[in-house]
Amino acid sequence: MVGEELTRRRVLTAVTVGAGALAGCSGTDGSNTTDVSGTATGTDASTTLADDQDLTVAVERDPTRGKWDVYGGITPYYTQVLEPLVGVNQEMETTPALATNWEALDEQTWRFDLREGVTFHNGAALTADAVAASFESILNYWSWASGWIRLQPEGITVVDDHTIEFENTEPFPAFPGTISHNYWAVWHPDADTDAGEVVGTGPFRVESITEGRRATLVPFEDYRGETARPSSLTFRFIEDPNTRSLALQKGEVDVAYKPPRSTASELSSGEATAIETQLSTEAKLGAVNLYKSPTDDETLRRALNYAVDQASIVENVLGGIGKPARGPFSSAIPWAVHDELPEYGPDREKATQLVSESAYDGEELTILVNSSKTDDKTTAEILQQWFAEIGVESTIRQVEGASFYDTFTAGEAHVSLVDFGSNSAAADYVIRAMFHSQGSDNRKLYESEGTGIYNPGPEVDDLIEKGYAATDLETKTEHYGEVQRRVVETGAVVPLFYSEYVLGKRASVQGLGTHPIDKMVSWTDFRRTT
Repeated sequence: MVGEELTRRRVLTAVTVGAGALAGCSGTDGSNTTDVSGTATGTDASTTLADDQDLTVAVERDPTRGKWDVYGGITPYYTQVLEPLVGVNQEMETTPALATNWEALDEQTWRFDLREGVTFHNGAALTADAVAASFESILNYWSWASGWIRLQPEGITVVDDHTIEFENTEPFPAFPGTISHNYWAVWHPDADTDAGEVVGTGPFRVESITEGRRATLVPFEDYRGETARPSSLTFRFIEDPNTRSLALQKGEVDVAYKPPRSTASELSSGEATAIETQLSTEAKLGAVNLYKSPTDDETLRRALNYAVDQASIVENVLGGIGKPARGPFSSAIPWAVHDELPEYGPDREKATQLVSESAYDGEELTILVNSSKTDDKTTAEILQQWFAEIGVESTIRQVEGASFYDTFTAGEAHVSLVDFGSNSAAADYVIRAMFHSQGSDNRKLYESEGTGIYNPGPEVDDLIEKGYAATDLETKTEHYGEVQRRVVETGAVVPLFYSEYVLGKRASVQGLGTHPIDKMVSWTDFRRTT
């Protein structure tokens, strides 16, 4: 980037990290709506709207206070109260949001032009000062945020009312795509966030917050686009997925995020309910400990991969909602090279032969499972059975969600069921977290023992760093693709499936704007019909 000024189009190409709709989802936007007859449905212009447009969405995370205090006690996910500078479209490309244009001035400095005519919920105009104050608040609130986007508060410069510059701490071509994450939203600097005041620019504004339970929103009448359809939109926290599904069936909520997959068929065939599915950026895999005997043996790791039938897991555990994986990254991410990766099997005869050729001597493997993940125990039991068929013994260890990550990164298991996906257009941070020696999954043991979990070594570290520095998708794919090939060929992971998330809904509602990132579903056209 040195010595040349990038046009906005070229910058977008450099930082985009996503792809379009994936196989397994019908419809041009990658989503699939099923009505009671099992056929795809769409918006019917002749449908009559119901008088009552007060709608409720059951979500799996608390939409109020706690970790969201920096925003005034409202989650930046789901709600569309707050907006970032950069958006993400259905193809996982960066798009203008509060910024209309951005360019790299040099290797480390970015200039953003702000959209004019944007009004905060308090009537004030959007300015660069508000953007700077929001970024500074987030960087000061979360100690890890500076490392994530390679930015310190002193690197933010207000040029004028509608221009702001960011100087990264090191060259970071993925910066615009990385701040397309909802965490990097903008709010008015005069908002008393400590008192729970939320002043954003989005199509919805906060009407009330019931801490620990729900947030109720209403349309922002002065929004720069069309006014949102719902009269009110309430996000209700229901932690248990079975309870979310039951609330939907009873008509207590209009949409339920991620009901149990075991209930998806029942919801799709019910007289009053339906489902929508969307292939996401998330992948489920078994992370194999490269530094713990006996899975430090590559031959044994390859045997485990030959034993697994991904299509069977999708069909029998997920009810057909998902896509069999060949690699560690969903093919929604454009530098994912799913189609180019080796496909192991299933071939249990080959797997049994490899076990006999390996140094495996009957040791019992530990399969680590997060007990809060509905389908993981079933998946682990199937893997346990397949491993037994090839002569490898294993035991399943379930730990609660709060302690799962620490147990995983401490290297206490041989195979850990994990899932990873991107919540922004730039997914570079995901490949670094997973496979770089200094990535968050491996850093603890790498720094203390010189090992890690499933970081293959310095050559892969170098490839990841080259991919991070790449300014075009072709070069990024070259480096990240080689990482994926090495990870799969050496059995550092056991790929399982690419996730589709499910939205259960009342059959009488329409207009869900599904998105590959489940936290970016749009509600502006959401409505109830008669």
